[in-house]
Amino acid sequence: MLTFSPTEEQEEIRQLAHSIATEQLRTAARSAEKAGDISPSLMQTIAQTGLTTPFSETYGGSGSLDAVTHVLIAEELGYGDAGLAMNILGSMLAPLTVALAGDESQQQRYFPAFADEQQGYQQRGSFAFAERTGGYSLEDIHATLRRKGDGYVLNGTKRDVIHGAQASLRVVLCRLEGTTGLDGLCAIVLPDNAEGVQVSENGQILGLLAAPSASFTFENVAIPASAMLGTPGCEGVVCAASLAMLLRAGVACGMTRAALDYARDYAKDRIAFGRPIASYQGIAFIVAEMAMKLDGVRLLLWNAATLWDRGTDSHTLVREVEAAQYQALKLAKSATIDAIQVLGGAGYLQDHPVEMWARDAAAMD
Repeated sequence: MLTFSPTEEQEEIRQLAHSIATEQLRTAARSAEKAGDISPSLMQTIAQTGLTTPFSETYGGSGSLDAVTHVLIAEELGYGDAGLAMNILGSMLAPLTVALAGDESQQQRYFPAFADEQQGYQQRGSFAFAERTGGYSLEDIHATLRRKGDGYVLNGTKRDVIHGAQASLRVVLCRLEGTTGLDGLCAIVLPDNAEGVQVSENGQILGLLAAPSASFTFENVAIPASAMLGTPGCEGVVCAASLAMLLRAGVACGMTRAALDYARDYAKDRIAFGRPIASYQGIAFIVAEMAMKLDGVRLLLWNAATLWDRGTDSHTLVREVEAAQYQALKLAKSATIDAIQVLGGAGYLQDHPVEMWARDAAAMD
């Protein structure tokens, strides 16, 4: 019988992530949004837990994790603050892709800096997925990699690349020229100071302000063969892209849960016409529907993560992961707006976090 009950180890990790989310991320959310990044001291605290280095202990990591555990962590971090959660996870995706698709020499090259006990928390990675003409779907990846001699030439664009301007390890999802579907999907490490790369930091954006992002434009960028992670269409690349979508969905579920809890508690305490507004059907139905939809989306997400862990074939995996991501992001946007409606005019004030969550949810697309 299929069960989504966490193991004892998973529950311990989830509780650790929850304590970080409520005690650290939630309290630092507003200041991080104003600063436009996570504070070094907070990043160091989180790095000391080992949650940011989920790769082999051989290279100084804290040990590999399964997708279900990653999703549980992402949801808890999203419950604390989506902007800070995407800041942390967005950096982690680059070394995770190297772990899933890279060879031993590539892992030896890139992992030690991230795992360094003294300076590792200062390292940033970036994972370039979405493009200006599409969303977070593998069908929308049109940046092309053309073979030229012993290497490749990269052309295309990327948007909303978290840590794109600051990262020391920049991984780019692209497609081998002349291929379609998953067969030509590639992950490459962008060389430092490569000619033909234009990086534009995102300025005035709606949400996720605590996760600094940038846009890339590639014009005939020379890519050496050694920068290719795995081979075009290999399982490791598909797994890395799928895990990125699972983590985004996990953060969205955490954001929805935060909005649900906040709106519910506010409705219980707010008195109108002599009784809590939670006792009125117009409010109670909104909160109940948020809870019902959240349960459904989480089951969809956990099922997709379980398929990832079981090594399900790539096409089935991508279909289920993309469906879970779509529903999670859709619910996060509607649930945060509903939370504002429950609070009424107060929901638009920065005295409450729901307006920030609504902006963050809108920026997740």
